[in-house]
Amino acid sequence: MRLQHAPFSYLLILLTNFPPGLAVENLPAGVDITEDTPGQVTINGDPTGNTTLGTDIPVVATLFSGDPGPSACRGHVVLRFTPPRTTTTTTEECHEVPSGGAGCAVFTASKEAGCEARLFAESGCRMYVNTAVFVPEERAVGGRWRSIGVRCGVPAPDPASLGPPPLVGLMKRPPVTGSKAGNG
Repeated sequence: MRLQHAPFSYLLILLTNFPPGLAVENLPAGVDITEDTPGQVTINGDPTGNTTLGTDIPVVATLFSGDPGPSACRGHVVLRFTPPRTTTTTTEECHEVPSGGAGCAVFTASKEAGCEARLFAESGCRMYVNTAVFVPEERAVGGRWRSIGVRCGVPAPDPASLGPPPLVGLMKRPPVTGSKAGNG
């Protein structure tokens, strides 16, 4: 009976002796990890100073055959292209999606590039569905489209001209009447 449990115990010993520094070798500059309790850590860093990607991110649109998953697109790549980076607003270029369309895409670029993709349900950039903005992170955008219109150099909107959020003042926190902690 003891021999059946020996491999499992050996695995636990290996896992607990795994060097913790290997998992955090590639942290961005200015970020450190503090171990609060065994098995729990706090990641410290300035969220406003996130320069891990920088401003030299290539402008890339990658379209996939499948649907978006929990954190990434599924399926195989059906189209990948790089629109030209420019400082002036370009006219929209229509790109046809091969093999019957796409169900998910990732649009990456620095915010300074000002690129956006208008997604269309039909070929020839007809039947508008949605707009996706190129962002400096890999964020899956789902939908079904057969063509996309891309333009770059679009200036960011002035936050003051957008006005207040539509639900401002309508949502209120419920009053805190007492702590339920310790009542048990």
